Amino acid sequence: MDVVGLKHIVKPFVPIGVLDLFAQYQYARERRNEDMRRARFEGLRDVVPRTLAAIRALSAEQCRDRAYLESVFIPSLGLNDELLHEMPTEFSAHYGKGLHIWQYPSQLAGYLSWIADNALGITSYLEIGCRWGGMTILVTEWLRKNGAAIQSVSAIDPIRPTPFIEEYFKILSTEGVASSYLQAFSTSSDAHAVVDRLRPDFVFIDGDHRLKGALEDHLLIRPHANVIVHHDIHSQACPDTTLLWKALQDMEADRFEATQFIEQYPSVGGDFLGIGVLKRRSTAA
Repeated sequence: MDVVGLKHIVKPFVPIGVLDLFAQYQYARERRNEDMRRARFEGLRDVVPRTLAAIRALSAEQCRDRAYLESVFIPSLGLNDELLHEMPTEFSAHYGKGLHIWQYPSQLAGYLSWIADNALGITSYLEIGCRWGGMTILVTEWLRKNGAAIQSVSAIDPIRPTPFIEEYFKILSTEGVASSYLQAFSTSSDAHAVVDRLRPDFVFIDGDHRLKGALEDHLLIRPHANVIVHHDIHSQACPDTTLLWKALQDMEADRFEATQFIEQYPSVGGDFLGIGVLKRRSTAA
């Protein structure tokens, strides 16, 4: 939970001065964590071209082989090392390495296989809440690998672009693909202007995990996107986004076909993460 959400919950019970001091402490701690990770990622810039080469070397069959993707390919890209109590122990050797992708390999394998069969016709990709940038790189390249003629890639996040994003966008510029990074919240007027200008085909939503924020992100890109992907749709740590996904499957059923990837690992004591895909039906206006 972020600082704003926590303050909202405890506000009736704690003097406002104490809350402000706590918020300042939390913000300072988050900035220190971000700065330390940014310093680490500076030494990992070479991971980006190596990742691109690995993706581009895959066969069409490998792009759809969920067992291979889960057990071999995805772990080889490197997984994130935050909140490890929510992560399966069988992948311990891969945490804190490479692109620091924050996904369960089982869920991501299904999602990548789905993309391989649905990439044609996609020309632009947007991520709302890109964190360290691993998913931005992986999904964009996966779309391109599987036939999408990507013309633009964009990311919106309140933190500065990481070395991974900087390195990837440099590469895209040499390959004729436009890229942009907006350091802002998705509720900002600048973010709305970016969406209105780009009209993205394919959007991954992983920003504000409160119900109102996640719904606002959905409504922001809904007029344009043919594929809308929500993250943390089956997570006890994210009840609001889990609830939103359940609602969206019903409310959007006439216009979007829903697919979800929510496989869990027995080594984890609970249900976490989850990827939900909404693909616009061909008959939907």
